[in-house]
Amino acid sequence: MNVHCSIRVLGVSTALLLAAVAIPASAHHSAAPFDLTKSVSLQGTVEKWNWANPHSWLYIRVVKADGSQEIWGLEAGSTGQLARSGWNAADMKPGDKVTVSAAPARDGNHIGLLNDVQLPSGKILHGAGVPPPAPASNAPSPR
Repeated sequence: MNVHCSIRVLGVSTALLLAAVAIPASAHHSAAPFDLTKSVSLQGTVEKWNWANPHSWLYIRVVKADGSQEIWGLEAGSTGQLARSGWNAADMKPGDKVTVSAAPARDGNHIGLLNDVQLPSGKILHGAGVPPPAPASNAPSPR
């Protein structure tokens, strides 16, 4: 094999390797669209509960004080993450009245990163997507 052919093979191999690494990295996104320093509490009616990977989504209809309505899309974790936190696909169905807390979108759109959901039964599901707050500095360390 001559030098020119070796350089071409090396170039093509490098390009393929970079593409293979970039595709999974671009498939995952960060929580950057959400303001994790803020929390909104919303009461609404479940429109859709999409239990799916890589992220589950809850859509609720919120009736505002003036009677107008908004649909909020709330992003949650993967089905595996949610299941480990005690969630399941049958937790919510269209028509259920729920109260949610979420980190709102930075741009003001009606989306958020879901944190907790209070179900009609009163049960609260935690750990949907927002990382828990750090323990207070005077809190005892876990043993």
